[in-house]
Amino acid sequence: MPTPADKLLREVPAAGGRLPSMAVGTNCPSCGVGLNARELRKQVYVCHCGHHFRLHAEAWLALLADAGTWQERWADVRGHDLLEWRLPKSYQQTIDQALQQGLNESVRTGTAKLAGHPLWLSVFDFRFVGGTLSIVAGERLARGLEQAAQSGLPYLLVTASGGARMQEGVLALMQMAKVNAAVGRLHQAGVPYFVVLTDPTFGGVSASLALLGDVNLAEPSAAIGFTGARVIKQATYADLPEGFQSAAFQLRSGQIDQVVPRTELRGRLARLLGLYSDAGRR
Repeated sequence: MPTPADKLLREVPAAGGRLPSMAVGTNCPSCGVGLNARELRKQVYVCHCGHHFRLHAEAWLALLADAGTWQERWADVRGHDLLEWRLPKSYQQTIDQALQQGLNESVRTGTAKLAGHPLWLSVFDFRFVGGTLSIVAGERLARGLEQAAQSGLPYLLVTASGGARMQEGVLALMQMAKVNAAVGRLHQAGVPYFVVLTDPTFGGVSASLALLGDVNLAEPSAAIGFTGARVIKQATYADLPEGFQSAAFQLRSGQIDQVVPRTELRGRLARLLGLYSDAGRR
């Protein structure tokens, strides 16, 4: 019986590389069914019940970029503890531990091809300090957006973030303005900008660049918002709609354009790239 991954490969020939193995629990958190790691990888880490497990950066790159086309940029730009943050633990120690685990930063940026379409691609990695927006992440994003504006190549962003990185204080908050301005220059240049919002996308990332795409897509059940429901309720004293930070609610409210299952995402993006490329040629 064909799997969703087989369908994905049929929709778009020459799909990305093989997804790496990822550590997941023994049972699906949504339906409770026992998981088989090998079968789950074939299903692009989507349970039969529809639960979408979080993907890290390497998995997204393998899924979206045509094999052998990913060329990372500015991987040598690294973060430092400029504010000497110590609580609850040393920020520099947090960075060093992440680097020792093979993580680079919360954002990886480079060029690739998706179904033959050249593009700039940036992917958040929630494993690195919760995918938070930092000085380095903001710099990589801004450089990629500016290069895309100059070259005319479409820009694809995959988000997964808890917001701005508190260990960098106002310096992290400044990245919101920087990347927002870079998105503005991309729009002014008439270059297509696509965003895929995954679980979770919050804080400064959602406020600055995640919801500004020409087309905003989201994975099913992705949590999307600015801050937690409890904080909003404490600030506004208002009764909040049920599920108001879900992808489905954001779709109904017009914040996003489509909710797309992961097994169909690559094909949808390929069609969008083709449509926007044809429009640009006309």
